[in-house]
Amino acid sequence: MNATRRIPAGIRASTLSFFREPLNIALLLILPTLSIQIYGVSLSQFPEIGMFAVTGSLTTVGRITGAVFATGALAGVLGLFQMISARNADRRLVIAGFSPSELVVSRFTTILVVSLAISAVSTVTLTWLLPGTIGAPFIVFSSLALAGITYGLLGMLVGTILPRELEGSLVLVILADMDNVFASGLFNIDDDITQFAPLSHPHELVSRAVVEGSLATDHVLPALAFIAIFGMLSVSAYAYTVSGGDA
Repeated sequence: MNATRRIPAGIRASTLSFFREPLNIALLLILPTLSIQIYGVSLSQFPEIGMFAVTGSLTTVGRITGAVFATGALAGVLGLFQMISARNADRRLVIAGFSPSELVVSRFTTILVVSLAISAVSTVTLTWLLPGTIGAPFIVFSSLALAGITYGLLGMLVGTILPRELEGSLVLVILADMDNVFASGLFNIDDDITQFAPLSHPHELVSRAVVEGSLATDHVLPALAFIAIFGMLSVSAYAYTVSGGDA
């Protein structure tokens, strides 16, 4: 089997391994919807007395924050599982003749496909819960995808350092939650600090698209920069893993 056939076969196998698990499908459909609703309802309970550094509806801010969190956290856990799987399956595939570059394309494509699926669910849920409010649904979808891809790559890094499903998942959820606090704009935190939160730029992109129906162009390049940085680091981590360097 040549490379032109091995790469699509690897992508198909890696992606199907995620979607054939009923629990994964349930999480994909339930977690974004549940997170968006919980964040929105929770923040709506606070009185409008200037407790938070935001303007506008706390319910809307909460649901946007929930969408970004769910997309990032779920994609991050996927990235973690991809790396854990690579420690065993991909090492054997390298011995069988697959090149590491072919396998890394398969893993990253799976993260991309699932991140797009999560983003679609989150966008549909936001549109449903905020009827008539979403100004630019395609920008919302694209911005959530940036959050998902960012954390999917981060999950691969965590999977190299902490290759355990439970512990790694907890670390990613905690990271996503803390990141989301900085990114949400709920608290008066200096921009010089929040710009280093990976979710801050996708969050601003989603917020601007929902509220104003426009693209926050000044946040596009920083969001892509995080993806580029995590992408290079995760490629290095993946190569290290499949080569047996962590054995």
